[in-house]
Amino acid sequence: MKQRKMSGWTWCPLPLLLLLCDVQAQLENRVIFLPGAFQNVSVSQNETVQAVVSRIPTEVAFVTLQFHTQHRNATLSYTRVPGLGLSLTAVDSGLLSALQPGQTVLSLFLSSPNDDTVSGTGVILPYSSTDPVPGACNIESNLDIDPNVYIQYNLYETTIHFAPANLGYERGEAPLACDESTEANTRWRLQYDIYQYFLPENDLSESSLFSGIQAVADIQGMMETGRRLMTLLSTDRSLAVFNSIPGQGVIYSVIVRDPLLNTSASYVPVHTYACSFNSTLDGCQTLGKISTKVFFTITGLAGLFVCLFGHRFFKCELFCMGFSFAAFFFFILITRTTDLDYDSDLDVFRRSNVVFWVTFCCIVIVVPLFFVRWPREGNITTCGVVGAYAVILGVNSYIYTSLSYITLNILKRFLNNNFSSVFTDVPFQTIDYIMITVWVVLGVCGIVLQLYRERSRPFFPPSPYLMWLQERERRKTNVLDPSHHFPSLPNRVLARARQLTRRMEPAGEHTPLLL
Repeated sequence: MKQRKMSGWTWCPLPLLLLLCDVQAQLENRVIFLPGAFQNVSVSQNETVQAVVSRIPTEVAFVTLQFHTQHRNATLSYTRVPGLGLSLTAVDSGLLSALQPGQTVLSLFLSSPNDDTVSGTGVILPYSSTDPVPGACNIESNLDIDPNVYIQYNLYETTIHFAPANLGYERGEAPLACDESTEANTRWRLQYDIYQYFLPENDLSESSLFSGIQAVADIQGMMETGRRLMTLLSTDRSLAVFNSIPGQGVIYSVIVRDPLLNTSASYVPVHTYACSFNSTLDGCQTLGKISTKVFFTITGLAGLFVCLFGHRFFKCELFCMGFSFAAFFFFILITRTTDLDYDSDLDVFRRSNVVFWVTFCCIVIVVPLFFVRWPREGNITTCGVVGAYAVILGVNSYIYTSLSYITLNILKRFLNNNFSSVFTDVPFQTIDYIMITVWVVLGVCGIVLQLYRERSRPFFPPSPYLMWLQERERRKTNVLDPSHHFPSLPNRVLARARQLTRRMEPAGEHTPLLL
């Protein structure tokens, strides 16, 4: 791919050749696009770049120009001066142009809406008259034909929506009506495939995004490297909801298919990191607060201790386990009932909360029942698995790993009433294979170590209540034990209170001196 410099300077006498200089500058602020070839473009502030599409074959009926930046908006327009209904300002923008008979050249315009230089990558994709026209039945945005996919996200979910497509048509012909009929010869036979493509984990670089965009911008690339999540019919809402993964780059695309003619066309792909590059607090570069990292670091260290020595220090294990479950419960309770803020997907689970929670509770109950016959081994296994996972959570606060969503998705389902309808899918890449290996190895090591250390010890420490009863009985019967004559706690407290409230007598001789 070739990098084109978009700005130039030409000297000429200003009083005499002002008009000629302006024409020369416009010619220099031009980039040539060839169909299907990517072009990197840099647009300076207060500059308009003319994107010229040349050598358009006669069999092409319409083309889409898409332009992608990482996080800065760019304006793509049909005219040099952007106007309402003739331009779009977005991070992932695209315009569709229907061609006229004999037309082989097309011009569109790129500009920066803010006082910043915008760098991005763009491509022209050609389509024939038999291919569907993405966004041709648009009734939501100001564009007459809108081939864009729009995205919104929050902590829990990411939503994409798009305008319905229409059937293709020849150059110079009028497009078919969108809603006059629902018969098989209308746009209602079209189907929409939703695709997802994960960028490399822990990689927020611009080059990584551009490489991903160039890999999936067209139909063939997305079908080969992306993952098809669902297929929507024309009778369905043109909307899909997915699980948000803050800090993880994801590209979504929609491919509209005509099953009768076996043709297809791609909407303009859209990307998100489910975080902001412009925020100084919890931005993409500084995900997670310091308090969060401190908390999960302590959690990881406590998990490592429980994993290796949990059964030996049984009371410490009970404290850590009890604290974890109590914190989990009260976090959900407080988040659901107050306005306080924080300082493998099956359709049957998505459709029914009852099925999900019954299955979840059955797993929670069945696993402990399995170890009733071997209580010590069951407790040591729990220490190894849970403790090693806590270490993974501690690492996750510094290096992103998808294993944290084992618990995070359950939390989201507790806290968000609509999360059951979200399509949950997370990347499983090299770092995840490494972390799951660490989890397994650390858990097995912890289990083996504790089984070896505890092989000759009692199964569990004696009950504190039983020890108290034994101690009380011993003190009653053994009069030679000094503790037998030691006051009880209430008596000791009462005696101490009397000492604090009683006036102290002066020390020394109390009888008069005899001379």
